[in-house]
Order: sequence, then C-alpha cells, then structure tokens
Amino acid sequence: MQEVASVVDARDLTKLELASRVQFTNVRPYATKEMIIAHAQTCADYQFDGAMVANCWVPLVRDVLQGTGVKVATCIGLGFGQESLHGKIALVRDCIALGADEIDYEPNMALFLSGMYDEFREEGAALVKAAQGRAMKAMLEFGYLKTDEEKRHAVRLLAEAEVPWIKNSSGWGEGGIAANVEDLRLLSEVCAGTKSRVKASGQVNSYDKAVAFINAGAELIGTSTGNRLMDGYPE
Repeated sequence: MQEVASVVDARDLTKLELASRVQFTNVRPYATKEMIIAHAQTCADYQFDGAMVANCWVPLVRDVLQGTGVKVATCIGLGFGQESLHGKIALVRDCIALGADEIDYEPNMALFLSGMYDEFREEGAALVKAAQGRAMKAMLEFGYLKTDEEKRHAVRLLAEAEVPWIKNSSGWGEGGIAANVEDLRLLSEVCAGTKSRVKASGQVNSYDKAVAFINAGAELIGTSTGNRLMDGYPE
C-alpha cells in the first residue's frame, strides 16, 4: 500500500520543497550536447527532483549531476508506445545500463483501446519487473480515452500491475493532452490505497498550475518549463 501523504496546501511549500516535486524535462529531438549540459546544471541549481532527458544523454547527465542529489530520469516509447513487449524490456535494460534512476514508459494504448486489457496490464507488470526496483512511470495518454470510466479502467489496470507512478499524459503526440485538475483528481482517487502514485504532465508551465495539480493529488510534476514555473514562486 502506498503511504498516505499529509494534506498540505501546495502554496505553503517552500521554494525548495516545491522544486523537490518537479522533474525538469528536455527530450527535444534537436537538443544538443551543450543544451543538455545546461539543462542538467539548471536542475542542480534549482534542486529539482530529477532531470528528464532522452536515454542517449543519460551518461552525460549522470556525470554532470554527480553529487547533487538530483535524479537522472529518461523515457521510452514517447508518443507511441507500440514497440513489442520484448523491445520495451530491452529498452528498459538499456536505460539501466546507461545509469538511469527512473524510467517513464509509454503504455501501448492500442492494446487498451482494442479491449486487450490483460495484455495492457501484463505489459506494465513485465516492465516493472525489468526495472529491477527502479521507479517506472506510465505515461497514460488520457487524450485517447473519451470517458471518465475508460480513464478509471486504464488506471486500475496499471495499478494492478503495481506500476509505481501513473501520469495523465506524456504531453507529446495526439494523445498527449494538457494536464487538468479533474483528470489529476480522478487519477489520485483511483490510485488511493494502491502502490501507484500520481505524476502530472502536459503543459504544466506555471506556478499556479503546479500548485493546483499538487493540491489535486499529484506528488510529482513533469514540465519542460521548470525554470519558468519556479520563477513564478511568490517571494
């Protein structure tokens, strides 16, 4: 069972406490080595929870962040998630070999939409096993799900697979819709009493949005504008 977090208004968080709930993302396909180094240094400066980068940059970012306490996170299947299960397992193992602390993965949404619910759940369970104790985060794409019941069903399947973290979206592609309070509350309600926790993602580009999503139940914030978000903190 997941630990029940103490109820706190996110506006009461100190700047450092807020930063510790933010994973700053740069997975842009045109991001150069110099841009990734600057990204990692920004994560260290703000003391973010983690730096999210494409897996080819994991060793570099690990070197930059050594001794800072900031985690190195990466992702697989971004936007599509239709690699075979064996292919995804191989990618998870590659991320581990490169030195990633956490791995976000794109569930195969076509399995869920096809009514292949056992396969959808089993994919998550297999990837959690392959991660060997590292935090796995499912980038569940709410943009493909038309009703709250579909959303609840998909979340329940991932929670049954004991995926440690479930996101409302990757923020990329056709299914990557912007985060909203209603979806984060739904996620939080379904995950309550399970081993799964909630991460908000998708256009979380301001302090006010981060506060609203944390108050709706998100324990982590994924954003590609982490510095802008933190610069909105009321001094």
